[in-house]
Amino acid sequence: MGQAIVKISELGVESFITGTNNNYLVFKVIPYAKQSSSGTDNIYSFNGITASEIIEADLDVALTGNNYAFSVGTDNKIKLAFAKTLHSTKAAAIEALKNVEVTYVQGNLKPDGSNYTLIARNSLGEEVHRTTPATLDKIVTIISTLVDTRDVDVDGTIEFRVLKNYINS
Repeated sequence: MGQAIVKISELGVESFITGTNNNYLVFKVIPYAKQSSSGTDNIYSFNGITASEIIEADLDVALTGNNYAFSVGTDNKIKLAFAKTLHSTKAAAIEALKNVEVTYVQGNLKPDGSNYTLIARNSLGEEVHRTTPATLDKIVTIISTLVDTRDVDVDGTIEFRVLKNYINS
């Protein structure tokens, strides 16, 4: 099984939770990650912060200073906890963590026939569109439609990335 690296900012935040002791972010599913348990797997590491992997039930234990704790359950979503004094709002947390990278172990990937995924990003690098798996013919049509219907004077340039789609088995 291979490894992959993804920036926290590319995962996208699903929710911001305020606990008794900590705040924490729940990110969208990690692409093609090995299936996690609800305990500690030691298949994730962070570049840019010090984070300890703990069991999800313990995410609201008191954290001090610049310490982070994370958990990845069977849903393959990173839950990253931090002291309320470190990042008091969702926006502050996202801004502080935008360049943090997560290295993780990929699952057993098998090609999904002739299907691909299209990711469109604006000039700020923010994801503005992601397709469900589709054939290359459909991907070309989607790109053409996005280019023809988008006001580039207002939103800047758009970058497309086409990825082979895999099934994580």
